[in-house]
Amino acid sequence: MKRLSTCLLTICLSAAPAAVLAAPADAAAVPKGTKKATIVKIVDGDTIDVRFTRTSRPVRVRLLEVNTPERGQCWYKEATARTAALLPVGKTVRLLADKDPKDRYGRSLFYAWNAGGTFVNRSLVRYGYGKAVLYKPNDKYIQVMRADEAKAKRERLRIWSGRCGASSAPAPTPRPTPSEDSGNALDPRYRTCAEANRNGYGPYRRGVDAEYAWYQDRDGDGLVCEP
Repeated sequence: MKRLSTCLLTICLSAAPAAVLAAPADAAAVPKGTKKATIVKIVDGDTIDVRFTRTSRPVRVRLLEVNTPERGQCWYKEATARTAALLPVGKTVRLLADKDPKDRYGRSLFYAWNAGGTFVNRSLVRYGYGKAVLYKPNDKYIQVMRADEAKAKRERLRIWSGRCGASSAPAPTPRPTPSEDSGNALDPRYRTCAEANRNGYGPYRRGVDAEYAWYQDRDGDGLVCEP
């Protein structure tokens, strides 16, 4: 019996590292029960088109619990551009439904996580691209979304800034150097993570986001510029 237990323990220990290495980078960030889809089109900041299979017809998705500015309103362009950066066309998105699957317009209602594990709905609210809105009975994340909205208000980010769009203030531009791996970077570079957060960017993950190399990971947890 002792010999068998020892063998089993040996097998478990030898198998464990392989299991850890096989885990996807975003496994801890994305909840269970999501459906994988491909981004087809960005309609605006809170609406996207996706395809669940290569041969299926596009499905219009309304992102739950977030409401971004409509066309012609202040920050519409910026919110739409931010969603396009978080959910690039042709890339994978993971979608999670709540209680009511569709709205009165026939759009499918989902929470969305991008390939890097970023909770897109929440990110848009946290960084001032949209407001937290309850669409009853879908309320799975409304409390945390409202808390993030309160933070964005206190920090006067974007729609809460009193300005009408980024054009009303100088916009920072990326400053990569030839030695940096910035080929896949989507965001501007800032001097510090605090400055990046104030402007609505971050966090960045080691091995996932090119912007990670721009900042110092002081605690070595593989994440920089945590808000």
